[in-house]
Order: sequence, then structure tokens, then C-alpha cells
Amino acid sequence: MSAAAGIALLTLIAQMESAGQTRVLLFDDCPAGLEGFYAPSRNRIGLCRNNHNSDAALTSTLLHEAMHRLQHCRQPELAAQLDVEQRVDALEEEARALQRWSDQDPNTAAAWMRQRLKEQCSDRPRKLSKASLE
Repeated sequence: MSAAAGIALLTLIAQMESAGQTRVLLFDDCPAGLEGFYAPSRNRIGLCRNNHNSDAALTSTLLHEAMHRLQHCRQPELAAQLDVEQRVDALEEEARALQRWSDQDPNTAAAWMRQRLKEQCSDRPRKLSKASLE
């Protein structure tokens, strides 16, 4: 990984945090196979550096998990449309579609995600309680 790619990833993380009113954490000790996660109860995105081989792969996972943040922001609309099993499948497919797009055109996908997060998550500020900082 080059220093420029590292800076680009850190810049994207800061942009996703700001636009999505969330927090992104980098981990080096995730279980094998876990690339990332979104924890809605703590409003955090976790990225597992130890299970990625490049910043491009981390960027793809970040956008996938940011889609889950966006889905959480618009949850009331989604919940009304789908039953539980359909909703989970639809949410994951939407996140995978963004991830595929980011693999082809990461800058455009990231710009799209930033705009959607700003539009749909700005009224849901991140809650910085003592528990969320742990």
C-alpha cells in the first residue's frame, strides 16, 4: 500500500463519518472472514484491516458498510415496504450492488454515497455518549 492510498482511505473515512454522522473504526484483530460491519446500536462502522490486502478492498468494504448506515437512516420507509426476511435480503443486495460499483468506479460511488448520507442522515446526529466511545 502506498502512502497516497493510505491518505486517500483516511480522507474517505473522514468524509463518511461527517456525511453519515457515524464513526468508523479500524481493527487489526477481526476473526477470519469478517471484513467489516455496521453496528446500528452504537452507530459505528468497523473495518477489519487484517482481512484485506489493499486500501482498494478496504474502500469497497467501507462503502458497503456505509450503505448499511444509509439504510439505517431511512429504516422507517424500508420497514413499511418489506417483511423481515425480504428486508434483510434487499438490504444486503443493495449494499453488495454499491460495493460492485465501487470496485469499478470508487470515486463516483464514494461521491454518491457521501451525498446520500448527507441528505438522509443529517437529521440523525451521532450520539457521543460515554458508551459509544468505548
